[in-house]
This record gives sequence, C-alpha cells and structure tokens, in this order.
Amino acid sequence: MELKRILARDTRAANEKAVAQYGPDVLIISSSQVNGLTELIVAVDLSPLTPEEAEPFIKSEFTQSKAPAGKFDVLLGQTIDQNKRQSRERQATQVAQPLIEVKPQVAAKPIAKISAPQVASPVKESTQQAEDAHDALRGREIVALVREELASLRREFKLGQQMAAWQGSVPLPAALSPLRDALNDAPIPVALRALLMDCIKDHDNLSDAMGALQRQLSHAVGQASAATPLSGVHALAGPSGAGKSLMIARLAQNAALAHGSEQVVVISFHDQRAGAWSQTQLLSAQSGVDSFRATNAATLKLLLEEHSNRQLILIDTPGVQMNERLADLRSMNLQVQCHAVVPADASAANLRRVFENTDNTWASLMLSKLDESNQPWALLQFLTEQTVAVSAASTGDRTADLVQDFGLTDLVKRALDNLPLPKVEDHPHAARNAALNDLASSKLAQIAARFQPETTGLTHE
Repeated sequence: MELKRILARDTRAANEKAVAQYGPDVLIISSSQVNGLTELIVAVDLSPLTPEEAEPFIKSEFTQSKAPAGKFDVLLGQTIDQNKRQSRERQATQVAQPLIEVKPQVAAKPIAKISAPQVASPVKESTQQAEDAHDALRGREIVALVREELASLRREFKLGQQMAAWQGSVPLPAALSPLRDALNDAPIPVALRALLMDCIKDHDNLSDAMGALQRQLSHAVGQASAATPLSGVHALAGPSGAGKSLMIARLAQNAALAHGSEQVVVISFHDQRAGAWSQTQLLSAQSGVDSFRATNAATLKLLLEEHSNRQLILIDTPGVQMNERLADLRSMNLQVQCHAVVPADASAANLRRVFENTDNTWASLMLSKLDESNQPWALLQFLTEQTVAVSAASTGDRTADLVQDFGLTDLVKRALDNLPLPKVEDHPHAARNAALNDLASSKLAQIAARFQPETTGLTHE
C-alpha cells in the first residue's frame, strides 16, 4: 500500500480526481485545506511484482556469505548456521519460485473463470425464475379477467335488449328528454339505469328530476362509514394496479402523525414484482416508518410476533394470487383485519373478483383514484347490492392525499355532475322563453332604428 496526495479546488473535485486516477475503491486517509485548495491523502494498493521484478529480492535474501576465519568452535557454529541457511534457501526456492511463476498464469485465471459463474449464475437464474413465474400468474389472471369482462358484457347486452321495450313504453315529459338521453349514453349498468328511469318518470322538469336521482342514489348506497385504521394489524388486498402500496403509505403517514413514526410498521408480504420492495422502502422512508419484507407466511408470523408492541402494523399484499395470500393470513389465527382496495372506476367484473370470489370477510372498503373516476356507475351499482363500509379514500398521487370519513354522497354527486346534460334553467320553458325574449328585443331594436331618422328631425315650436 502506498500513500498519494491529491490537490483540487474543492472536496468534490478532489474526490472525482481520486476516483478517476485510482478507481472507485480508493481509500481516503485524510482531507484538509492547504493554501485555499483541498488536499486528499489516499491509500493505493501496489500492483503485484512480476517474476523478473521479484527475482533480485529472492536472490539477495538468500545470498551466501563466506565464513570468517577463526577458532574451530566458531567455525563449527558458522558451518552449522550456513547449512541451516542453505536448507532454508532450498526450501524457499522450491516454494517461492512456483508461486511467482504459476500464480499469475495458472491459479488466478481459472479461479476468475470458474468461480464467477458458479456464484452469480444461481442467483440470476432464481431471480429470473421468480419473475417468470410472477409474469405467468399475472398473465393467467389477466386472461381470466378479460373472460369475465366479456361475460359481463354479454349479460348486460341481453338485459338491455329485454329492458329496451319497457323503457320505450315509459312516458316521460319532453323536458326530461335530455336527461333520458344522458342516462342512455352514460356507462350505467342496465339494472341501475332502469331504477333511475323509474325514479324520474313522475317529474316534469329537469331540476326536480336531478334532485330525485340524487336522493334515490344516496339512499340506495347510504351505508355507515368505518373508521380509518390507526391501531392493530391490518392487511390491504385488491386487484393489481388498484393503488394498495400508495394507500399503505397514506395510512402509515396518517398514523405516524397521530402516534409517532416509531409506532408504525409496514410489511411487504410475498410481492414478487420487480421493484415492489424498493417502492415500499421508498414510500416508508418518506413517512419515517420501519419497513420489512416477508417472502412466506412463516417469516410474516415471526415479524408480527416480534413487532406486536407496535401501535399499527400494515401488511401490503400483491394483486396476484390474492385469495392464496388471504388464506395464508387466515391460517395464522391472528387478529388481522383485511381491507379491500379498489379504484373508483373499477368494472363490475373486477368488483366481483374481489368481493364475490373470495371467502374473506372484509373489514372495510378503501377507494382510490377518485380524481380519475368521472363516472363510477359500476361501483355505485355494487354498493346498492352489497353492504360494506368505506373507511378511507384517496385523490391524487401523493401520500398526503388521504380522505378520511369519506361520504358516498360525494361519489353520487361526482357521477351526476359528469352526465352529458345541456345547460338549461330550472323551469322547463325557460330556454324557449329566453329565445323568444331575445327575438322580440331584436325586432324592437330594428323598428326603433327604422324610425330614428324621422324622430330626430322633428322640432318643437
């Protein structure tokens, strides 16, 4: 090892210069300021000697010296020492020379060629196999979801054909024609559309009909809201892309503000997606909470037992094999509350996969992507048929965008506000009267302009 000195204008330039000259593994011994410059003292490994460079040192170490003349005992002792020295020289020559000659050519290269594939290849192969298995499972679930979506469209089409005759026979005032067209154009399930049509048939103006729609939907989806999780053990599950990891981060930040970041733990359970663990670590670091990774049920159980004294434990589950992960949680016989996370614009088939095809009793429902959902009609129909409380919602892509005590009336208002309705006044004849008034005003203006030259020419006597 050898010490080197580097001078530069600042510390950053000195570090870059050290890395450029001696590589990224350079060891910095000290740093100081000298005459306005930054001085770095670095340690550099010396390169091994070649056989030609090492030969003078080997010869000089074992050089034989002539025995001095003297008494017999002295000469005898020197002779014994010389014999020992010669034996050491022969032993060193037999050991040292092969090391210098063989190591660079025979020993080093095969080790570099053989050891690297034996160590790195199994790790890469196992990682690749895990990613391939995850992609295969995700592909099968996508195919199953597409089939369910097609089956749902077929059912909607058949039901729409059956309801078309009934809707045509329902008498509606002429003022409600724009609302009827808007309900037919919106992506509303057929059963819910029939309910809304029956709700507005007794009204004769658009304002009253819209009020009746809002009251009917608010009553149909009116359910008690659940409290946002702040303590205990909670697991979030849902389809892929629903926003579970971001919802976990929002809940963790909310609990950290209430109890302190040291009382909150986030656990990523069996998520094999590329970059999923890095995303969990990054989101947890933003809130200052601890995060752990469990690749199987046994590891998850150990983590839960180890951190049982924490105030809140949040478990993030993958979207792939959701039922299997929920079964693992139930098999632990622990008091884990499971919450479903779905986007507000989820399709009917996606909602059925989460709620109807699982054996789990959901503690609450959490809605994500409210800002991206302009027509959440499938979710509204689902809430009219199922009884599940909503505990939290989110609008946006930040960890601070958590909506607590979310009311479903806001969801109803969002759906009705985005109906493609023309802008008309409350009175059914207001638009026609306004047009007639404008026409009359223009005619009067034309008559006044026609007689204006004659009236201006008159003088008073």
